[in-house]
Amino acid sequence: MKKTEVSILAELEQLYERIQKNELLFNMAEDDDLIEAAIYEKQALNARYTYLIKTAKEQGVKINFTERI
Repeated sequence: MKKTEVSILAELEQLYERIQKNELLFNMAEDDDLIEAAIYEKQALNARYTYLIKTAKEQGVKINFTERI
């Protein structure tokens, strides 16, 4: 694997974990401000995820999503 490929895959892995934590926090939040903050964070995380997937695709990085199941 190339260094770029490794860094993209590592960042995707970290991002996946952050998305999971964000979902958990959103589900537990009761305060309107915390709920709103979780929504904005989710949008930012999803934008970063989309960017990384696009970059990986452009660079020919193969991603195996079935390992998560």
